[in-house]
Amino acid sequence: MKIPKIAAVIALFSAAVASASTLTNADVVKMSDAKLDESVIINAIDNSQPQFDVSTQGLIDLSNAKVSPAVIKAMIGRSSAAAAPVQAPPPPPSAPAAQAASDLMSPSDVLIIDGTEIRPMRYLTPQVRTAARGLGFGGFATYASLYGTAAGSRTKNTKPSFLVSVPSQAQPQSYLTLASLAVRRNNTREVMIGGGYMSYSSGITSDRIIAVDTQPAADQSKAQRGFVIYRITPTNPLKAGEYALVLYTGEMQRLVSAWFAASGNSYFDFGVDP
Repeated sequence: MKIPKIAAVIALFSAAVASASTLTNADVVKMSDAKLDESVIINAIDNSQPQFDVSTQGLIDLSNAKVSPAVIKAMIGRSSAAAAPVQAPPPPPSAPAAQAASDLMSPSDVLIIDGTEIRPMRYLTPQVRTAARGLGFGGFATYASLYGTAAGSRTKNTKPSFLVSVPSQAQPQSYLTLASLAVRRNNTREVMIGGGYMSYSSGITSDRIIAVDTQPAADQSKAQRGFVIYRITPTNPLKAGEYALVLYTGEMQRLVSAWFAASGNSYFDFGVDP
């Protein structure tokens, strides 16, 4: 099966979104006071047109009103997404150029090869938190946190492959990491990305890094100028659990800013089911 064209990838994710209702802090407090299930409140937040007060005082007031940390976190994330500036689209290229661009693989497109099926993945920019370990005796650690306990993209394939566009100036191992995620009781999936006791080191902790085989794809005809398409495959079968293919787009923003507007790294999450 050939790599799908970008037009096909876009078509998969261009379904119309229903108009969202407006929510305020007071609305969330009312839902919390009414003992609605936390997942119901978060779903309402995710599908709302937010008018939340997430200032320091606003967050204190929410906490005093006994709104759960997971709901407050969802409010902050929804407010940040709604506040993101919308960039005006560039002027349409000439017909030949448009046709040529549609045949190329965007660096923001990661494709998972799941047996005979090839499908696009979507990325998340995680929230980052720092916490003491062992009541402080174990130093401090920084975690990348993804909302929810399970990725929407699932597979039963224990050795899926991934097609990734890597900047030609970069070696693949310095641009991407396949990591396993720990599922937390606070409704998140996390991986440690830094920490220490007497000193501090950054990077995904070694016990969460999955060894991969990295090979240039045989067909480079769809690669953008300045990029090489690589096929990434776990060296050993994956166990059932939650994972993310992490692209260091934040650290290489100068090379990928035309495709990744966010300043952080990009987590293409997926789950392996038993």
